[in-house]
Amino acid sequence: MDAHATGPAIVWLGTPECTDPDLVGPKAAHLSALAAAQPVPAGFCLTAATHRASLRDGGLTPALRSAVRAAYERLTHDAGHAGDSVAVRSSALDEDGAVTSFAGQHDTYLNVVGIDALLAAIEGAWASLHGEAALRYRRARGAGAHDLALAVLVQRMVWADAAGVAFSLDPLTGDADRVVISAAWGLGESVVAGTITPDTWTLRKRDLSLLDARLGDKERMMIPSERGTREVTVPSFLRTRPSLADHELRRVAEVTRALELERGWPVDIEFAWREGEFALLQCRPVTASGTYA
Repeated sequence: MDAHATGPAIVWLGTPECTDPDLVGPKAAHLSALAAAQPVPAGFCLTAATHRASLRDGGLTPALRSAVRAAYERLTHDAGHAGDSVAVRSSALDEDGAVTSFAGQHDTYLNVVGIDALLAAIEGAWASLHGEAALRYRRARGAGAHDLALAVLVQRMVWADAAGVAFSLDPLTGDADRVVISAAWGLGESVVAGTITPDTWTLRKRDLSLLDARLGDKERMMIPSERGTREVTVPSFLRTRPSLADHELRRVAEVTRALELERGWPVDIEFAWREGEFALLQCRPVTASGTYA
């Protein structure tokens, strides 16, 4: 076996192995490092070495399929977790860095139910590494396309009542004394993809006082469906209602500010609220451009 294919095929969020960005990519490594102190949904990661081995072996081998099945059953049958729905996300070795984020360039699969659907989603995530969108993104930023490898992060699905993104600086002006939060009803993918106008708040970082609040139209929201997710019309009474309550807004701002201090760089996080519970879904550096890259 070559040097790139050594090591465990699957590692779990919160373990030391899963904090190595060379093994699981920066996205999974950042989350794993935070899992002990933050409410990060439980999950496991197929390593970049596993992806390289799959290219050599022609895809998912019987042994790997069996390992994924065992990990999926462990993840979805832990005490206190209802349901077997998971989210499948990429974690490429050059993703979520200080210069390039690759946000939205690799495929994500939500509400994945059952081992067959999970295996198909893993193969789809691997394939997206060489998709035209990702390759074009790399070319535009001078990133190489040689020896690419992608880890795959599988986490318990969080069916958010409201979700969004937060920055520990103003992503448009670069003002470092600002926390900017955008949120909407349902899953946060609509906010990340820019398909809706979310609610947006700007707070002063040093004391978290509110500087500006703008309610978006929030006409659509993403919800679960039998085939993953779908966008539906938001009930009219919710469109003019803030998607985050005051205490939820402050919690997001506090976490964003604390993560910047802990990680040592301006952060861009994704979060969700479900039945009063906060979940941290992603934490990455704000890209060098200071925008939504």
